[in-house]
Amino acid sequence: MKLAAVIVAGGSGKRFGAAKPKQFLILNKKPVFEWSIKAFKKLKECTDIILVVPQDRIDEMLKYKKQYGIEVVAGGKERFDSVKNGLKAVGKDIDLVAVHDAARPLITPEIIKNVMKAAYENGAAIAAVNSKDSVKFSKSGTKITKSLDRKNIWYAQTPQIFKKEIIEKAYAGRISASTTDDAQLVEKKGVKSTLVFASYENFKITEQTDFLLAQAILKKRGA
Repeated sequence: MKLAAVIVAGGSGKRFGAAKPKQFLILNKKPVFEWSIKAFKKLKECTDIILVVPQDRIDEMLKYKKQYGIEVVAGGKERFDSVKNGLKAVGKDIDLVAVHDAARPLITPEIIKNVMKAAYENGAAIAAVNSKDSVKFSKSGTKITKSLDRKNIWYAQTPQIFKKEIIEKAYAGRISASTTDDAQLVEKKGVKSTLVFASYENFKITEQTDFLLAQAILKKRGA
């Protein structure tokens, strides 16, 4: 079984409020995106790693291409344009493709392995965690319409891993602007992804507080 990882680092990170996109900030002496590369490199099954970055950052990524033996490709206007560009660089002999957000630097090889196993068995699988909070649904945005059972609520994470033919087919057609992740995209093609409980530590860095928490967790891990 061979896995290719498409690590998406093409976002602008406007919500974070830093001078440059959060995935390129230095987190515990390494750029945020590099932590994801290191996690995937620890898996013998992962033979291809494709880092997708903005066009104007291609040159500065060449040293990581040489250091880790990865491919670096330019992203597109939207996230799904970037993933599509990454998929074009996936080798023909690949069985599974993982799509991972570079802004999730706390991913571990163990989580990747668990999602990979489920994807190999079921065709599609995603890292996720169930809700710890009470969940309310509101049509108006001001009053509660109804309360939802939190046992049935899951927060999608990455990696999201698919058999190669499934993810390629999903990206072959037109992609709606309302699509929020790759699992939703393959679901529209009739494939339901298996949920794999990952870790609450596998969060996406979105706010400044997320960055500080990621620093503390990496320090605790000895990284």
